[in-house]
Amino acid sequence: MTPRQVGVTVDCPDAAQLAAFWERFLGYTRRPGAPGSTYVTIERRDDGPDGPPFVTFQTVPEPKEGKARLHLDLFVDHARSLVDEMLVAGASSVSRTEAGEWTTRVLLDPAGNEFCVIGSD
Repeated sequence: MTPRQVGVTVDCPDAAQLAAFWERFLGYTRRPGAPGSTYVTIERRDDGPDGPPFVTFQTVPEPKEGKARLHLDLFVDHARSLVDEMLVAGASSVSRTEAGEWTTRVLLDPAGNEFCVIGSD
């Protein structure tokens, strides 16, 4: 049996704050949730259950330690402008690797979670 939908959950110190960051850069919309909940979920509503995974941010008390075993890869046509905008919004740069026409930039979101922006320029 296959799942009817796929979700990714991210632990973080402030679910609402981190959801707002990713909502902006993924083009997702916040799902209505219970006031005061430790969870905030964002999704692409126009795609339905067959679309991309939804992302839930969960407020947890413990700090992040070590490298994450799972991360998001954002594939884009023009990486430089998106990365610049993300840095202004609170992301930080870790590394940059060029492989032919593709450049992979590893960044940290405002909660310190790794992700990659992969694209030209």
